[in-house]
Amino acid sequence: MRADFDMERGGPLHEAVKDYARDHGIRHSRAYPDLLRKALESEGYDVNDSDGE
Repeated sequence: MRADFDMERGGPLHEAVKDYARDHGIRHSRAYPDLLRKALESEGYDVNDSDGE
């Protein structure tokens, strides 16, 4: 599944995601689902996959 949304390139959110990816040794594009998963988990949502992704 793809999720598209507007984000200002070079803006603070974009730069923070790039920094997160760099700090965790992952691709920039992989940082988005990782951060979304962590945010949802922190809010108490069950985001565990049954297919292991």
